[in-house]
Amino acid sequence: MKKILTAGTAMILSAGFVFASGIENKSNLSVGALRNLSRNIECERPEAAFYNIAGTTFLKDGFYVELGNQFVIKEYSNTLKTGKSLDYKATDNTPVLLYPNADIVFKQDKLAVFGTFGIYAGGGSLSYKDGTSVTTLAMLSGAQTASSAASQYAAAGDAANAAKYGALASGLNAAAPKGGHSLDVTSITYGGQIGASYQVIENLSIGLAGRFVYGTQDMAIKSNALAALGAGKISYEASGFAFSGVAGIQYRVLPELDISLQYQSISSIEYEVENVKGGEVAAQFGVKDGAKFHTDIPSVLGLGVGYRPIDPLYLSLSGNYYFNVNAHQDSVLGKTDYDNSWDVSLGADYRINKILSVSLSGNYACQGITENDNSAFNPVLDCAAVAGGVEITPTEMVTVTIGCLYVKYFDETYKKQIELQKEVFNTGLGLTFKF
Repeated sequence: MKKILTAGTAMILSAGFVFASGIENKSNLSVGALRNLSRNIECERPEAAFYNIAGTTFLKDGFYVELGNQFVIKEYSNTLKTGKSLDYKATDNTPVLLYPNADIVFKQDKLAVFGTFGIYAGGGSLSYKDGTSVTTLAMLSGAQTASSAASQYAAAGDAANAAKYGALASGLNAAAPKGGHSLDVTSITYGGQIGASYQVIENLSIGLAGRFVYGTQDMAIKSNALAALGAGKISYEASGFAFSGVAGIQYRVLPELDISLQYQSISSIEYEVENVKGGEVAAQFGVKDGAKFHTDIPSVLGLGVGYRPIDPLYLSLSGNYYFNVNAHQDSVLGKTDYDNSWDVSLGADYRINKILSVSLSGNYACQGITENDNSAFNPVLDCAAVAGGVEITPTEMVTVTIGCLYVKYFDETYKKQIELQKEVFNTGLGLTFKF
């Protein structure tokens, strides 16, 4: 029996968990990122408390509160390419309607203190009602092994086991096609940081912050065929937390020219598994209450440059380098190794008058993926993005931010026969109050 589980169910379980082994450092930590993707030189708005902590000392004196929410429309898909009638496209388009953030900054003279809250990784749910390419392949592999075992038992005259494994093979074959099983996964990592920055000299500021993140994961795969293995549903929950730090510096080279550098240390999150359902099937492979694994948020080095060629126009450049190879990308069943990755953004803000300003930006991201290291459920893909929006300031105390982001992901082939695709559109609304 264990041989059957090894060939089939282990692949199903690992497929269910692999979504959490990605390298997704979130950059849309505020609605401002949907307005202008180049955030690393931010020093006029409270969202600097995340993107450029040293820049908070360049804000005007006052107490700032920023609140926002984003709405995400997405489509993730994975297409199984076998050259046979089993080819099909598995799709998730579960929207994300609650993706909040909050930033608070108090600036007085040369000192600023700040706090933030947001979704630092993950941020939503994936629901594949008809299963996925990976789970389909796992079930087909298990069915083939079960069928072989049934033939061997039949040849040996063991009718009972021949019937048992024959039924198992039939059940797995029935579950493999579209509609035979379902998969639901959720991953959300909440984060916040508290810190301070100080203007050492008139044009130089430094900042330090402490960060806390709390991650939650859960997975459930359902199929009547799994009942033959003693588990019609295999599921688990897991959670973990981590502390880390952020350090930054901003230098105002000229009144029109700013440069910033910020380093976010690794958030090493150790997850502990609980509420496992699936009995012996899950336990065979260490999926049990109390099991532990790491899924880290890699460290990041960010550079920002901002230039104001004329008074109403501000141009910015942001670049980030993600140290993925130093982060553990484990799941409850194994590891996924990624190379380091990077992204670069160009943005422009133009103030039309005292009330209205407009923004436009573009971004390109190169992920550290390989053919054998990716996720069929939450694809990690190279991409290009465009974002734009407006800021409306009816009074000095209130600013309304509206932003929209579209991301074009580039298709990739995974495990030589699974085509990964992804499309995302974000829109958001933010309010900033200055007292």
